Amino acid sequence: MKKTILYLSWSPTVNNYYSHTRRGIYISKRGKAYLNTVISDVREQAPDVYIDYKISLTVYMFPPDRRVRDLDNYLKAMQDSVTKSGFWEDDSLIDQLFVKRGEVVKGGAMVIIIQKADDLVRYADMQLLE
Repeated sequence: MKKTILYLSWSPTVNNYYSHTRRGIYISKRGKAYLNTVISDVREQAPDVYIDYKISLTVYMFPPDRRVRDLDNYLKAMQDSVTKSGFWEDDSLIDQLFVKRGEVVKGGAMVIIIQKADDLVRYADMQLLE
């Protein structure tokens, strides 16, 4: 697999993507708007791609302003939306995840690089790092 690059809108946090009610957990209005944008963007940028094997995901996150953010709060909504777009079978296929903060850009953005994952890391090999 060659690498695939997706250019996506800035994601809502996981807390804004989902709504919690007595009846269960639902995708919020804001979450549905983001989901529909991602589905459209993925279908336009990678119409014939379907991934059903382990992948490496590098996410460059360009926030919309200088507020302090925990970047991991923005990953789940993005990954779930890409899953619902049909781009990959499930986000559980992500074996390697790299996240890098970028400069502030108006409106915010995410650039996602998807590649086939490297071989599984062996724990015994980690002991060699000492």
